[in-house]
Amino acid sequence: MSLSSSIISINDNNFLEAIRGKRPLFISVISNIETTKYLPISGVKREVIDYTPAADMELVVLGRSVSLPSPPVDANTCPSPATITRANVHLRNIPVLTVDAGAEVKPKIPPSTYIQVDRRSTGDISRGLAMENSKKLFEVGREIGRRLVLEREFQVAIIGECVPGGTTSALGVLLGLGYDAEDKVSSGSVKNPRELKLKVVREGLKRVKSRDVFDILNAVGDKMMPVVAGMVFSLVKCKKYVILGGGTQMASVLAVIKEIEGKLKESVLDSGYISLGTTEFLLRDRYSDIRGLVEEIGEDIPLYAARFHYERSRIEGLRAYCRGAVKEGVGAGGIS
Repeated sequence: MSLSSSIISINDNNFLEAIRGKRPLFISVISNIETTKYLPISGVKREVIDYTPAADMELVVLGRSVSLPSPPVDANTCPSPATITRANVHLRNIPVLTVDAGAEVKPKIPPSTYIQVDRRSTGDISRGLAMENSKKLFEVGREIGRRLVLEREFQVAIIGECVPGGTTSALGVLLGLGYDAEDKVSSGSVKNPRELKLKVVREGLKRVKSRDVFDILNAVGDKMMPVVAGMVFSLVKCKKYVILGGGTQMASVLAVIKEIEGKLKESVLDSGYISLGTTEFLLRDRYSDIRGLVEEIGEDIPLYAARFHYERSRIEGLRAYCRGAVKEGVGAGGIS
């Protein structure tokens, strides 16, 4: 592990040097999960959960939230990590694309910055009914990746997500695929509701049809996962660098990619074109282990954590990040 004033680097493999000076594109895949409507598995206030993906992406694209009167905050009034992402895209003039994989509320952003791939939100993971179309969504993701290569000028794709409750679906997929994830998956809450999450995903996993990755996604995943996995396959095949911006939710995407690699006989994780970028808050979270998860999936996958020095901030909401609130989201770590 190497440490600088701005980035903590693990298993770098010269990835940062390879992308230095290259043109970025930021992509965020959004969805809601039905389970969050009746169980507190998300750190987001329940009354704004349906609006959060839309409001976050409005903030990133427009500089203000339209679907909500103010940017989303968590249950402890900690500001959304979309504020971090907005600062990066604004100051560095990074183009943004929102991929809607089932947001309850559609973001009010320019059509040129938006693609809808599924109208329906992710279903109830506690009943093993997350979706029925994960394989189709994977293929849609591949097509989006191919189109982006043809239509956009970029060399690095930074892919984030906004899926309230998505750490629970990440836990379900990782456990379903056989990973040692029970004590390693994070939460947007200060105190990780680990027992509740485990109960939810264990119930959902009872209904998995087989150990095939797409059956596991259909039962307990969320729609962001197959879409991002599909995009990654196409982007890496076309020699585009990819930073998965997130924490354990993106670790679950890495696990999905690893399973599909074997099916397609395509090499992605050891291609040198993919990494995971998160925040220092998540890397140091005592209730999870992002490093252990990533190394179990692929020991040479580059992992980075952006440092923010919020302990010095005069703003209480930002200092709350240092106490374990929110930690990551909307690609904040990857884009930083």
